[in-house]
Amino acid sequence: MTTPEWHQAVDDSDFVVLQQVRDLWAAVDPPPAGLVDWVRFAMEPTTPEAEVLKMSGRRELAAARGDEHTRSITFDGTALTVIITLTPAAEDAVRVDGWITPPSALHVELRTSQGTLSGTSDERGRFAFDQVCCGLVQLIVRHNGDTLTPSIVV
Repeated sequence: MTTPEWHQAVDDSDFVVLQQVRDLWAAVDPPPAGLVDWVRFAMEPTTPEAEVLKMSGRRELAAARGDEHTRSITFDGTALTVIITLTPAAEDAVRVDGWITPPSALHVELRTSQGTLSGTSDERGRFAFDQVCCGLVQLIVRHNGDTLTPSIVV
């Protein structure tokens, strides 16, 4: 196999220029702090047969108190739909209320950067997690295998 003509023309000075371009971009548009940790979190392996729900709706809800920002997010899959509502609970925490349809008692986990919170939905499909630290989270529902949401920031 022969070396392509363009490759033969690349020398050490080209690599110096490429490094200077990389340094320039790192200075003027650096990657966000924590990006590597977020990517590792989002790509943490789950079972190969896990279904990832699709985010199908997101909206801001009217809050009971003046400056609270409550959000509702809907995730749809082939067998389940999960709706979560995020309500500010403290300075850097939210309350996560959720509903699973069709309703049933299922094991529910909320992966956070501080660890995994576990619970069970009731027979109506309702579940809740209090004082969830703000940051990247992912919901996992154990239903004939794993069903999980994409990672989201709360």
